[in-house]
Amino acid sequence: MSTVGDSHLDLKCAPPDTARAVVTDLQNKRRGTASTLTRAEVRGGGRKPYPQKKLGKARRGSNRNPLRPGGGVIFGPKPRDWSIKINRKEKRLAISTAMASAAVNTIVVEDFVERFEKPKTKEFIAALNRWGLDPKEKTVFLLTEVSENVVLSSRNIGTLKILTPRTLNLYDILNADLFFYVL
Repeated sequence: MSTVGDSHLDLKCAPPDTARAVVTDLQNKRRGTASTLTRAEVRGGGRKPYPQKKLGKARRGSNRNPLRPGGGVIFGPKPRDWSIKINRKEKRLAISTAMASAAVNTIVVEDFVERFEKPKTKEFIAALNRWGLDPKEKTVFLLTEVSENVVLSSRNIGTLKILTPRTLNLYDILNADLFFYVL
């Protein structure tokens, strides 16, 4: 791979402790829709199954007791919001710190979008191979404007993420082996 030119990158850097921002990113992606039925919500069990006395059995008020088959769940999951708030400045500082650490493995490409007239994954992989890259490496492409042909060409590659400045997130930056910035 040949070097075409140099570029200067000026980013604010913080200590490399971006764990809080990563946890926030991952936690905010959770849907929190797991749900089970309690004994009050399980269907049935309205009448007492057998008399309280004279049978020698343990007292039972309902067939839907959590200890019985078909009964409710004790302290089961209910839908909840897992999101955590993070300050805007703290998040921006974490992203700029991650970008500074990713700058070591960053490749800047010009006129990349115009090369794709038709959506072809084979052409996209050929472009990666031209740059001496393995398509099996985790790669992030940061595009200022996204062409539909580029998205369609790359979406079948599982190790590749296409991001815009709006969808840029900390986890994808830190998780990537290579970072491409397309002008």
